[in-house]
Amino acid sequence: MTSIKHIAFFVLCASFVFTSLGQIPETNPNFNRANNWIFGDSCGIYIGKDTTYHYRSSFEANEGTAILSDENGNLLFYTDGIKVFNANHQQIDIELKAYFSSTQPSLFNQIDSILFMSTTHPDSGFHIGQLSFSGDSLIQIDNTKKIQKCSEGQASVYHQNSRANWLAATKLNVDSIYFFYLTGAGLRCCPVIQKFNSQSYEFMQIKFSPSSKFFTTSNHLTAGVTISKFDNESAILSSDLSIYVIKNFGIEFSPNEDHLLVESIEKEIAIYDIDSFDKWAVINSKKTLIPSPNERLGSLQLNNNGEVLFARLNTPYLGKINFEEDTITWNKQGYYLGTNRKSYFGLPNFNASYFYTPSIDFAYTEDCWGHSYRFEGRDTLKATSWKWIFRDVRNETVDVRLGKNVSYTFPQADSLENKYEVTHIASTASRSDTVTKTLTIRPKWDTDMLGRDTFYCEDTKANISLIAAPDMHCVHWNGEEPNLDESLGPIVDYDHFHSDTLVADTAGTYIVKVTNKTFCQMWDTLRVTEMPRPSKSVISRNGNTLKSSISANAYRWYFNGEIDTLTLQPFYVPMANGYWQVQLVSEFGCESELSDSLNVGFATLDHRYETLDFRLYPNPSNGYISIEVPKSGEYRIQVTDLNGKLIYSTTQNLSPRMSLFAAANAFASGNYIVTLVNENGETGSKQITVR
Repeated sequence: MTSIKHIAFFVLCASFVFTSLGQIPETNPNFNRANNWIFGDSCGIYIGKDTTYHYRSSFEANEGTAILSDENGNLLFYTDGIKVFNANHQQIDIELKAYFSSTQPSLFNQIDSILFMSTTHPDSGFHIGQLSFSGDSLIQIDNTKKIQKCSEGQASVYHQNSRANWLAATKLNVDSIYFFYLTGAGLRCCPVIQKFNSQSYEFMQIKFSPSSKFFTTSNHLTAGVTISKFDNESAILSSDLSIYVIKNFGIEFSPNEDHLLVESIEKEIAIYDIDSFDKWAVINSKKTLIPSPNERLGSLQLNNNGEVLFARLNTPYLGKINFEEDTITWNKQGYYLGTNRKSYFGLPNFNASYFYTPSIDFAYTEDCWGHSYRFEGRDTLKATSWKWIFRDVRNETVDVRLGKNVSYTFPQADSLENKYEVTHIASTASRSDTVTKTLTIRPKWDTDMLGRDTFYCEDTKANISLIAAPDMHCVHWNGEEPNLDESLGPIVDYDHFHSDTLVADTAGTYIVKVTNKTFCQMWDTLRVTEMPRPSKSVISRNGNTLKSSISANAYRWYFNGEIDTLTLQPFYVPMANGYWQVQLVSEFGCESELSDSLNVGFATLDHRYETLDFRLYPNPSNGYISIEVPKSGEYRIQVTDLNGKLIYSTTQNLSPRMSLFAAANAFASGNYIVTLVNENGETGSKQITVR
């Protein structure tokens, strides 16, 4: 634990040293993106590792701003969430939705070639826009509302894979934080929604700590500052603790994350030791760092020199707080802003990860289909050897790989969720550094999650349940997306997108998009078709045989209104006198209307027209069936269900002695009709039950 041994006050004139840009650290490739600070009334200041200078900007921003610089620290664009300016300080004509008095009205997040800009407005809501830029111009691709009504705060940090970002915002008057997952392929829906122990109304600011270990909020209305532990893999908050600070406004973490600074308007900047993460220990650790009973202070913001800067209302200075070993010092005139320029309440809002430069780290990319991951080692040691350890947490097995960049396929995760600890070690001749991350490996995709194309029969009601893969983070049916803009129709919130089942009640093509809990996405399509019913048949007589006038897949014969038998041929020799009808069954199991009755008075037991007789046992069967026929020969064997759908068909030589017929072992439990046809066309059918 780092303790505060000394809090000193000193007044120094800001010095500006012009040197060349330092090398970009491998573990923080965006290190220089936070070098430009533009805020307040015409204030612009460049704060590099070795170079500091001020310049004039083109706007007057009462509160928060957002700056986009490239990886070398060159200014590209800046905004107050309402107006956008380029590096030449010329305004760009794009539509933004922020509120001028939000503490964190806007935020840039660039991932690969994708640029996101998000804005907050208590009434207009939280918007995430996607933009592209060429030279000095920005092109707005979209600007979509993601939260209907939001509070003022927003913050972002890298996902632990170092390939994506978490973007956090809050819904107004509810106890939830929304964490959006931004990738180089775009925004993934839906957000992770976390309950919080404080209503978000009047959330002034929200912040991640640089390593993403902590997440904090300041609530001006309730005077509560809440700190939570943050799981960077899944965006889960835990172990909330709150401290009471009247009129709290600015919040920020110390560079090594062992302290939290809280600014109370018109009173002070206080510092809390959060290393123990015990509520009363944190509360009792409070020290007034900078008293300001007669001066209004504003936002707090970390920079890449290991300093926390603070806004001073209507002055040409930024104050700064230095953290050096166990000594914390501060200077109200830390950075001079220039003539006729002054600070207001706000400061720029940056991705917190810009300020995290560990000596060792790693990034990874997931193959969503095969559990194959690509790991990229990063270090600032100029290491000469590298080692990877993959530990299966559940089964306590360990695999080792060597090399700076490796691929690894996680075993034993086809059907069960499992956690792996991945440890990366980078070494030189005199030093070794280690980093460990826990990865949750989830079951592989089912490529046909909705099953095969299906159908329903004409004149019946389609009632087909389409079931998506279980335990998904988000399920979208038929391209439906959240709608949180009342002007576009009824509000459809994110809670709507967690139903695994959709009932298909009409013919058509149904599409499901699922997002799993590692934010991999997959689509599946299923066609539901309405099949026609066979036409109504007419029974005719040919000698002592009844025949259907229409061909079908199967024929269900009725005697005096009751089912008598099912045949696969369009003719049948009635064995009793009375009223006979036939119902046709299509290959899809669709049934025709019953034919008109034919009064039979000519039924006979003439053996010339007898159906084929055979034995079928055991009945019920476990799927292995013995067939005993009257004479040897070649027989066609067909198995249908009671709807007439053909399940199995084969031709086989049978003899009077028992023959084992095992194909039915593949059938599901149920009732079936087994039909035999001999070489002379004689037919017999018997029903059997498979258990």
